[in-house]
Amino acid sequence: MAGKSYRLALIFVAFSCAYSSAATGPIGTVSARGDVRLDGYAVWGNGTLFDGTTVETGQATAILRLDNGTQITLATNSHGIVYSDHLVLLQGRSQMKTLGAPYLLEADGLRVAPGEPNALGVVSLTSAHTVDVAAVAGDFRVIDEASLAIAHVSRGAAVSFPAVQSAAAPGASSFIGVTGNVTYENGNFYLTTDQGVKYQLVTGEELKKYNGKTVVVSGFLQAGATPSAVNQVIVTSIDFSGSKKSAAMTTQTKVLIGAGIGGGAAVAAIVAAESGKSSASR
Repeated sequence: MAGKSYRLALIFVAFSCAYSSAATGPIGTVSARGDVRLDGYAVWGNGTLFDGTTVETGQATAILRLDNGTQITLATNSHGIVYSDHLVLLQGRSQMKTLGAPYLLEADGLRVAPGEPNALGVVSLTSAHTVDVAAVAGDFRVIDEASLAIAHVSRGAAVSFPAVQSAAAPGASSFIGVTGNVTYENGNFYLTTDQGVKYQLVTGEELKKYNGKTVVVSGFLQAGATPSAVNQVIVTSIDFSGSKKSAAMTTQTKVLIGAGIGGGAAVAAIVAAESGKSSASR
């Protein structure tokens, strides 16, 4: 009887070990050129990625190739935790390229999801606690902690979002949706609600067609420089006549966002550089 129990115990242990190995098996590989660490250990050349592996780069980049076809490049001085279905960016900048399998990139409370296969995007976490999202190829959705899609970033666009985790800080931006009438005054477009609240609209989209009309605007609220100043809304979408669209961004808009919530111009440079590489590689 004791021998039988021992054999059953061995079978149970073997089964448990096999199950544990399967549950924590490799999810991909990493290629490193220089100072890269996996779970605190230096890696030179290639390494294996597991669910929950921490990847840190110094003065080198790291290319993460996942078994589902997703490829993520971590820039220098970046830090992230990779999982089979998402990557948590803790510091720096990352580029995500998908082949169709669903994959998310999380950064400071926001989740960035590709809206189509073969999408290529750049997500940066800035020192100013903003999340910069640039769509090089395809489009991306930005989702908040409540699983609500707060913005759509289309190809060639770059948008900066206040980090959700810092949204409660004094002076931080908050995401809002407002309905009102659009007016044009002294070179700027404004939206005034039925309650008489007035906002300046900051967007790269041409707003002449909305002048004098009632629209629904979604975006990030920026407090005015002085108590008497009009608050700004960094527009992410406008709903007019049943057509909702992401606000395209001009250079002026990127500069305004760079001054207000940080990073827009930097992401624009990333988009330009990556688009140039894509064109050259064809």
